[in-house]
Amino acid sequence: MEKGLDFHSPTWRAIERFAQSQIAVLRERNDSPTLDALRTAELRGRIQAFKELLALDKPDPAITPDVGY
Repeated sequence: MEKGLDFHSPTWRAIERFAQSQIAVLRERNDSPTLDALRTAELRGRIQAFKELLALDKPDPAITPDVGY
């Protein structure tokens, strides 16, 4: 869990709702059979980024965001 973040605040709840709705939209777009491999990879990356954001409130270190270092 990240220090200094209030995961019970209305702000965090709004972030959760936004991220979850974006994941749903991106998954729907990703289901299109007309997407090429590059666009599919881009959508999957965006979905993963939103999932990592949502994982900030998880205490399990196995679910921590991959920040690239």
